[in-house]
Amino acid sequence: MKYLIWLSNQCTNVKEVVIALRTKGVETDLLLVQDGVFLADKGCPHANELTELKVKVHASKHHIEERGIGGRLSLDVNQVEYPELIELIMEKYDKIISL
Repeated sequence: MKYLIWLSNQCTNVKEVVIALRTKGVETDLLLVQDGVFLADKGCPHANELTELKVKVHASKHHIEERGIGGRLSLDVNQVEYPELIELIMEKYDKIISL
């Protein structure tokens, strides 16, 4: 089972959710949209937590550019355009969790 966690704000408890799902044998990846992209910013104190979790992180390229943080990403983020974002949501994962 593979879940995609959709973050549209700076949710600071994502680490707890990912760890809980892993204990159940669920593989998780993250999708950062809207203000959720700030979690990948160098200035965010929670960015290191995402690195430690070793999850694949996707982020809306448009939202990264809109917030001017393209050069400040602290993670290896897969920046996706709208069509790729829809494909992730509709095709690539078994379930989507929105936090």
